[in-house]
Amino acid sequence: MKKQYKYIISIFLIISLMNTAYGFREMVTNQSTAQPDPNNITQSDQDIQLLQHLIEVDAVQLEPQNKLDIHETLIFKNNGAKNFSGTLRTWVPDGISELRAERRNMMDGSLEYGLQIIQNGNIISWQDQISAKSLPPLYALEYVLPAEPLGGVTKSIVYSKKLTYPTLINYKYEEKPGLPSLILKIRKPEGSSIILLDENRNNINPEDVSELEGSILYKFGSPRFKELNIEITKPAVAPAGIAGYVILGVLILLALSYPFIRKKSEKLQEIEGKIRGSFKREHEEASEEPVEETEEGIEAEHEAPPAAEADYGELAGKTRGELESEKSEILSRISELDKDYSSGNLMDEEYEELRNPYRRRLEKIDKILEKSE
Repeated sequence: MKKQYKYIISIFLIISLMNTAYGFREMVTNQSTAQPDPNNITQSDQDIQLLQHLIEVDAVQLEPQNKLDIHETLIFKNNGAKNFSGTLRTWVPDGISELRAERRNMMDGSLEYGLQIIQNGNIISWQDQISAKSLPPLYALEYVLPAEPLGGVTKSIVYSKKLTYPTLINYKYEEKPGLPSLILKIRKPEGSSIILLDENRNNINPEDVSELEGSILYKFGSPRFKELNIEITKPAVAPAGIAGYVILGVLILLALSYPFIRKKSEKLQEIEGKIRGSFKREHEEASEEPVEETEEGIEAEHEAPPAAEADYGELAGKTRGELESEKSEILSRISELDKDYSSGNLMDEEYEELRNPYRRRLEKIDKILEKSE
């Protein structure tokens, strides 16, 4: 936190040097020995102004926890003729935690004492004294805020700060030509963008924008808006990017399973080759005599799939011995398929594809044998 105080102090010293009637006599006077005049004290804060207000929003430090780290520095100045002794206030967003409040020395940023904070809803307040025509104190507030996400194609987080709140937070920002009274310092995630909006969702244009230690500084002379909304937007992963990851995953899966798939395919081709070769020889033997192509034969040919279920001769024209021999051969081939399937050489789909035609042909043979008994 030292850096932020040094930055504020350097700006305030410039302001002090430009206003010779302010502060220097009191700076060399030992205030600790002076006794307050009871007749010169007021509890009214109508003469209290904000000389400078620094709001630091860090969206990087606590990003893994989806939280914002907020630091506020307020410099209140007593422009009245009487010393102020009473309540000071400011507004904080909903859901803050880990709140700390301190009063620090303007000259070197050293801690003077902690503040007892009273929170009533969004308003936090504390009791303190600000002497008239003296070097103003510096109040440091720290708190953590859950990042409020916004939906849509992009991912946004929002921080809102009310600068004025009727009858409670209505301090005026002191106007100094050429010098900022409100400074916004934002540390954002890489690749993200920042939008500043007022209470009516209108864009806010700062008087000056610069960079400092990896953060962006926005400076305002005297803000005309009552509420400051900060939207930090980071583009979400594009659909094309997601599709790329899916394609990459499929390619990796195919590469890993290729040896297994290749093994299965070779085995399937080998078995199908044996089946087709066997039935081709059987077909050639059965087709030595020309067979008249009838309408029923054409229909059966179209209905029958390739390999074992093809019509390689009329089963009805075979003798009982030939049918029993073919049945025995089919049972032997089914047994061989069962062994290959049990050993893992055939996948479920391959096993069913090869076994079903055998079973159907076997059923036809059994029906013919039953009729011939």
